[in-house]
Amino acid sequence: MKYNEEDKEKIIKQFLPKIKHYALRYFPVQNVLELEDLISAGIKGLLEALNKYNPNKNVPLASFIDYRIRGAILDEIRAIDSVSKEFRKKIEDVKRAYKNLKKSGNEPTDKEIAEMANLTEDELKRVYQSIIASDVISLDTPIFDKNGKPMSILEIVSDEKNLFEDIQIREIHKKLTQAIEILSDIEKIVITLYYYEELNMKEIAEILGISLSRVSQIHGKALLKLKNFLEID
Repeated sequence: MKYNEEDKEKIIKQFLPKIKHYALRYFPVQNVLELEDLISAGIKGLLEALNKYNPNKNVPLASFIDYRIRGAILDEIRAIDSVSKEFRKKIEDVKRAYKNLKKSGNEPTDKEIAEMANLTEDELKRVYQSIIASDVISLDTPIFDKNGKPMSILEIVSDEKNLFEDIQIREIHKKLTQAIEILSDIEKIVITLYYYEELNMKEIAEILGISLSRVSQIHGKALLKLKNFLEID
């Protein structure tokens, strides 16, 4: 279906709140792009969605547009890739230190993690903030079904049966529920507000009465714990 300029303008206005929502959601994961850059990327993704939409795929137009908006914003962030090679090493050192310390059965303190990773506690806080950026993945990354066949997220959206049968989403949900139980109360709140309530970091900071950087640190440390738990389990 071809859209004229007037139709496109109407659709942009309709989806602009969603574009702003995703732009604000991912804005804190990097410190190079302006918010307006992410909004522009989202609009570009929407227009690409209108050009590429195929109704024969049995994917609702609104779902396809949402998918392309989010993907375009994440692609814009990945294109910048502002995390240096040296800092990436620090992120990996922290992940490794946490994993090794956790083997004792006790929850490692920030001081212990910093010492094992050969970092100051201030450097560790900066690493926690960056874990968010390092864990942003491509929405085009394939997920494999039980037969080893790669499935795109679009295929999953278009077929709920595959979502439950092939990816075993119930098992994944159960594992995540168990993983979340290991988090501290403040980490649980941040994860719940960010992933379940879909609030952005700034909104969470305002609700909790703490700084934006502190929210990012809590979120990053929570991701570190969750990934470690899921890998071990």
